[in-house]
Amino acid sequence: MISLYFSAEEKSFFEAVLQNGLHQPSGHYWWVVRFAIAQSLKIGGEPDERYNAPSIKKGDRSSELSLEQITGMGKTDSQNYDDAFRILLSVIHEEELFDNNRRYTELVQRHARRGLEFMRGAWAPGRSFYDYLLDELYVNADIVLDAQDGVGGQSALDFDTLAQGLKQLSVAATPAADIQDGPRLSRFQLTLAGVEDYDRLKRGLDDLAFAIGLGNTGIGLSKDFGERRVILDVPRPGALWHDVEWKSIGNALVDRAEAMAVSPGVDIMGKPFIFDLAEAPHLFVAGATGSGKSVCLNALLLSLVVSARPPELLMIDPKGVDFSDFNNYPRLRTGAVITDMAIAIEALREVVIAMEERQELLRRNNVRNIAEAQALGVPMERLVVVIDELADFMLGRTGAEEPLVRLAQKARATGIHLVLATQRPEAATFSGLLRANVPARIALTVQKASDSRIILDEGGAEKLLMRGDMLVKLSGRATMRVHGVKVSPSEVRAALSTRSK
Repeated sequence: MISLYFSAEEKSFFEAVLQNGLHQPSGHYWWVVRFAIAQSLKIGGEPDERYNAPSIKKGDRSSELSLEQITGMGKTDSQNYDDAFRILLSVIHEEELFDNNRRYTELVQRHARRGLEFMRGAWAPGRSFYDYLLDELYVNADIVLDAQDGVGGQSALDFDTLAQGLKQLSVAATPAADIQDGPRLSRFQLTLAGVEDYDRLKRGLDDLAFAIGLGNTGIGLSKDFGERRVILDVPRPGALWHDVEWKSIGNALVDRAEAMAVSPGVDIMGKPFIFDLAEAPHLFVAGATGSGKSVCLNALLLSLVVSARPPELLMIDPKGVDFSDFNNYPRLRTGAVITDMAIAIEALREVVIAMEERQELLRRNNVRNIAEAQALGVPMERLVVVIDELADFMLGRTGAEEPLVRLAQKARATGIHLVLATQRPEAATFSGLLRANVPARIALTVQKASDSRIILDEGGAEKLLMRGDMLVKLSGRATMRVHGVKVSPSEVRAALSTRSK
């Protein structure tokens, strides 16, 4: 029997789709896998090796599906679609798959898992699964998105439809400018009929989203220049999004004045969003599974790697998955990404000692910070400590918090910076002392408003669009909505390879 394998998280997603989306009996996973394969084929290209079968414990068959269940291989003609699958994949990948079961199974496995990753980011149980299928797989499927200029002038929502929704709130408005389309949202500039309409609109944003068919998705509201002028940023269906390519971000990072310019993506209208990690000076990143946290981290790290003066990195990854490519980075402090927590805590304590030595070096040179020291020629380079899945690190072993808090409190002047990330934004993970000393925050999509408040001290992240949609809060600046850049493993490896030469 030829089988495909899926992780425990993917199995949980199967159940969520069946119970909350399709309302089908538990265990009919093949329906979800077929949708996932269709989604992956729409994305295009060959899924890379990270979508191969996951590691499964010996004897665990709970996340195993046979090819017979998915393609009908070996069944009677009326139930057997295996030849159609093989023809489709053979044409798409330009290789003969009828006599190569190993390669055929590999491609089906990869497409299934890539499609599932996309679905987990695009659909949440609170949204109609049938609406998701219409938006992502069927409606406007023939529209070609232009990565530079938006969606070819076609917006998912026109003003007349928006006006009908506003009417239900007893809000009257007229368009003040043409609709502008960003990567994922359409911007409507409106002139309200009366000053009192603003309060009604602000209170009724959730009702407006429901009235125009957006469900629980958040609509952004801000005041524009001029009396009674407002801006509404309205999400489009996923089929009308366009990806933000790393090349556009990389070009914007060239010749920057910031000490450590980094970018997780672009703003609502598609302009690269760049900030100085040295001024942050520490960053907390959090988002639910499928929100795009790993890609966000890779974008931030890639920003550092391609800079004119790349920092030293200390990387801790309890799961040992997301940062494996960085083992080839020549400026990795420990020579490899740390996956053992005992070693990680010891490494952090060594960084605390290094911080104290740097403080003494600053005093001897009569300077206040690393920038002044570097200007005098003092041999001191910036160091970024990256911890992926802070929850596993903090809760898995005692003694983890103490060196982190000391670094968060005192390391800024010495050029040592923290980037802490987690899928579980809990009070126990992001404690009060860390919260007080890590002012820069990035919130990707989370499940509950309470999770958003732990990250940002305000709600809103629960209404994001998954797949890299995020809210960025920097000290002294208003919270910004940012759409994540698409960073492929090959782009990460290429940048690291360049730095290795």
